[in-house]
Amino acid sequence: MVTVWASAAGAQRRVYVTEPNVWVSGGAGGFTAEQVNDGNSGSTWNFGNSANWQWAAGVEKNIGSGSSLGIGATYAHAPFAYISFAQPNTSGATCPINCDAHMDLTTLVGTFHFGAGIGFHQTVQFDGGIVNYANLKRDSDGVRLAGGNNTDPFFTIGYGLGYGFNEKTQLEFIPVWGIAIHERSGLSNGVSNTNSIRSLRVALRMGFGGRTYRR
Repeated sequence: MVTVWASAAGAQRRVYVTEPNVWVSGGAGGFTAEQVNDGNSGSTWNFGNSANWQWAAGVEKNIGSGSSLGIGATYAHAPFAYISFAQPNTSGATCPINCDAHMDLTTLVGTFHFGAGIGFHQTVQFDGGIVNYANLKRDSDGVRLAGGNNTDPFFTIGYGLGYGFNEKTQLEFIPVWGIAIHERSGLSNGVSNTNSIRSLRVALRMGFGGRTYRR
C-alpha cells in the first residue's frame, strides 16, 4: 500500500502543462474621454464623453499560470471640440470661440495580463505608458490647430471576461478605465490637468510557440 501511495503521489507531482510562449492580440472597441486643458495652446480639447471607435494591438511574453508581460498600443481618430480660452504660446491656428476638430489619439503601454484557459475565465490587465495627442485639425478647412503632438503619462486597469476555444485561441471582453496626466504649465490652480479615458475592448488573442512546465 505504501508503494502504491508513493507512486500515485509521484505521478501527481509530474503533471506537465503546455502554454503558448507568446501571445499576439488585436481588437477594437468603443472609448470615451473627457477633456484636456492645455495651457500652452490656451485651449481645451473637449471629447464630450461621446463613444468612438478605437483599435488595439499587443504582444506579450508568457510568464506562466495564465500571466504574461508585454507591450500594447491603441489608436483612434477622435472627434472633439476645440475651445480657445487664451492666446497660444505655441504655433498653430485657434478658433474664435470653439470649433469642431479631429485628432489622432494614440497610446503605447507596458502591460501585465492575467487570465487564460479553455472555456470561460476572468481576465485582469494593468497598463502603464503614454498617450499622444497629435494632428489636431479643424474640420471646416483642415487647418492644423495649436497644441498638437503632446504626450502625457497614462495608466489603466481592466477587468473582464474571456473565453478560450482552445489553449491558443482566446476571445476577450474587457472594460478598461484609464487616466492621463497633463502638464500644468499655463493653467490656473483650479483647472484640472487629468483626462479620464474609458473603453470596452473586444480582442482576439492567439498563442504561438510552446512553454511546458511541471505543476
